[in-house]
Amino acid sequence: MKVDAVSWNETELSAVQTVCRAVICQDLNQGLPQIQDQEYDLMICSHVLEHIAFPQPLLRDLHRGLRPAGCLLVAIPNLFFWPDRLKLLCGNWTYEKSGTFDYTHLRWYTRVSLAQLLEEHSFGLRRFVADGWLPLPGLRLIMSKAWRAGINRMFCRALPGLFGHQLLFSFQKK
Repeated sequence: MKVDAVSWNETELSAVQTVCRAVICQDLNQGLPQIQDQEYDLMICSHVLEHIAFPQPLLRDLHRGLRPAGCLLVAIPNLFFWPDRLKLLCGNWTYEKSGTFDYTHLRWYTRVSLAQLLEEHSFGLRRFVADGWLPLPGLRLIMSKAWRAGINRMFCRALPGLFGHQLLFSFQKK
């Protein structure tokens, strides 16, 4: 298996240099012209797209770099996760160094808007899941970890926009 890493952060790239075939230092706002056509079976954009002002060049390059029927995994934060909704309802929008209100976030996506954007760039949605949790004050102390995990999965499946802290997508190249 061959793995390449892409980041604008040279410290991150230095940390993975010994385990990657190649490390590419690139501002993804400019796309990713270095990748070769149909070179990858799988690409991962974990908490990347919300930092890109105009994602179209990047999505075109990712599509070009995937082999036929290749897979693109995408993770994005959910602005409408219940604790963040409460912050917004209370009029609190304070930028932070990390997390949902990270000061480097430029775009926000919903489940539908992200799927639509990727569909426009010839990616078909294969699977969607929300990863998050719901408040269980008091009950958290007496429930087993397995029960809490099962309840969280059930509520994230039923109401992903409310209980999903992050939204996870699997797309296939068309």
